[in-house]
Order: sequence, then C-alpha cells, then structure tokens
Amino acid sequence: MPKQIQQFVQFGTIQLPYSQLFILRRHVFATVNLKPAAQGHVLVCSRRPVKRLYDMTEVETVEFWITVQEVAKVMSDIYKTSCHVSIQDGIHAGQTVPCVHCHIIPFQGKIQISQAENQKTERSEEDMNQEAQKLRAHFEQSLL
Repeated sequence: MPKQIQQFVQFGTIQLPYSQLFILRRHVFATVNLKPAAQGHVLVCSRRPVKRLYDMTEVETVEFWITVQEVAKVMSDIYKTSCHVSIQDGIHAGQTVPCVHCHIIPFQGKIQISQAENQKTERSEEDMNQEAQKLRAHFEQSLL
C-alpha cells in the first residue's frame, strides 16, 4: 500500500491543512489566522513542536526570523501600513497554542490583543483558504 502524503502541518495540538498556508519551508510555515485581531493578521510558526523561543535550534531561529521579516514586509506593502510583530513566549505571556509562533498584524489603529482574544470570531475554512491563496502569489518561491 502506498504511503499516504501528509496534507497538513502540526501547530501545537492543531492540524492545519496546507490550503491555509502561504509559506512552507524546511523549519517554518506561515498561515492565516483562525481568529484574527485585524484584517491581514497572519502567523509565522515553527514546524518542529517547540513551546519556547529558546528551544529552537540556531538554524530554525535564523529561518524563523528571516521569514518573519519577509512576511512583515509583504504585509506592510499589501496594507500600506506598518505591522505589529509579536511573540507570546510561553503561557504566562499569553501563548494560547503551545508552539513558537509570531503574530504579524497590519496596523489598523490601537489593538489590544490580550483583551480582544475572547471577542474574536472564528473564520470559515473557505475564507481562510481564499486568503492563503491570495497571499501565496506574493511568496510563490517559498512553497516546497
């Protein structure tokens, strides 16, 4: 029997389908957000399930930050604004998914993420797939 090809990446305890990714690299991936704090809120995530930033290897760390930089630039260009770039490193810092990830949020006025967390509504899978598809055009060389 042929080996089944994996069609998702693991993000903490969540399986994200490839259709919601717009970057997939050896050590990181970038995805749209299920409950965005603002339009264009995306995540850059470690592919290896590490809970804290200091648990990443040097190679993973370099690829992670280069990807964060690239995604922040593209999101700034798309939304014609600056971006909030943040990491909640551990449960006491507000991390809700136990895997290293960086939030990139185009600035659209004052955002208080910790207070807004429970007020956000989940998006449909179709909506997330469509946004990821649009963003892929900006990162075609970044898909494996």
